[in-house]
Amino acid sequence: MATPARGRPSQPQAQAQQLSVDFEALSYISSLVEAFQAFDSDNDGLVTAPELRGLLASLGLDKPEHEVRDMLARADADRDGKLSVEELLDVMNAGQLGLGALGALLQSAVPALESAAGPDGVLGADELARLLSVMGTASVEDCMEIIACMDGDGDGAISVEEFRLMAQLL
Repeated sequence: MATPARGRPSQPQAQAQQLSVDFEALSYISSLVEAFQAFDSDNDGLVTAPELRGLLASLGLDKPEHEVRDMLARADADRDGKLSVEELLDVMNAGQLGLGALGALLQSAVPALESAAGPDGVLGADELARLLSVMGTASVEDCMEIIACMDGDGDGAISVEEFRLMAQLL
């Protein structure tokens, strides 16, 4: 049984259910960001219509060229003819996923993670769990799930840079 923190009643089932929904949303957003980075061929943080078409196809959304151009035109908020990762997330309705507590958790953890990261700038689930548990915000299991959602290469770790990017995008 969970012990109440600082006089607040514990609600482990409600929290676990909310985090489960957030983890699914985090995984979806992470896959969009990963696909964006893979198709941003010149690494300028923007994708062109042909790159967007390839990105969408990689996600199983095979669209004709004219639909991709229309999509880009609708989502291109700054009218530069390209999509940023933020614009892509908007057009893919990622902002409507309601990440709530998880988004706030990730953003509040960034400064501590930056100062705790080693010279390689990489953190594993154990380091993340240690830092977040000191903040009183997440269990080891939660941290392992966060890393799993954001770990594109499956090595059980995430760079602080990747973590910071995801925190900014949420």
